[in-house]
Parts: sequence; C-alpha cells; structure tokens
Amino acid sequence: MPTKRMTMGAVGEAIAARFLERRGLVVVDRNVRVGRDEIDLLVRDDAELIAIEVKTRMGRASRPWEAFDDAKRTRVGTAGRSLSARRVDLVAVQLHEEGATVRWLPLVG
Repeated sequence: MPTKRMTMGAVGEAIAARFLERRGLVVVDRNVRVGRDEIDLLVRDDAELIAIEVKTRMGRASRPWEAFDDAKRTRVGTAGRSLSARRVDLVAVQLHEEGATVRWLPLVG
C-alpha cells in the first residue's frame, strides 16, 4: 500500500513529465536508480540528456524548491553525471484545490 507521501510524489512526477513533454522534451526514463540515489526523470532535449529532480508539495503557500537542499543537489548531480546527463534541472510542483502550479528551474545542479 503506497503511503500518502509516495502517492503525492508519483502525482508530481506525472505532472512534471507531462509539463516537460508539452515543451518538447522527451522522457527517456523514470525513477532511475544510481546506487543509493535516484533520478526522478531522465529527459532528452535534442541531443542533451538532462536529469530532473521533482519536488511536490501541497498548498499554495508551499515552496517545493526549498526541499532541494545542497546535499540533495550534490547527490542528484553526481548520479546524473554517471548517466551522462549534461545538467540537472528542478521541477517544483505545487498541488492545490484549483489543480497544480509547475515551476521549471533549469541548471540547479
């Protein structure tokens, strides 16, 4: 049985994937394990491979990007480079009663 947190994360990742696809990126893989770390989305923009970290929170007052701290940035960056990703981007998803707000923050790691 998935926990509430796992369910919210899966919803955020699906929203982020659709958001990126609508902007012309191609989702290559999801939830890629690299040792003890994980890349939420691995996407391709033309010839460039990008590791995407997705942070999802509930409520308009939330700031999902604040959960992407320096330690997480370092781990995702290292994992992404091991997969030949050229960069790390963050997609922050805020879920609220009206739907979702998505912010794409390129080059964060």
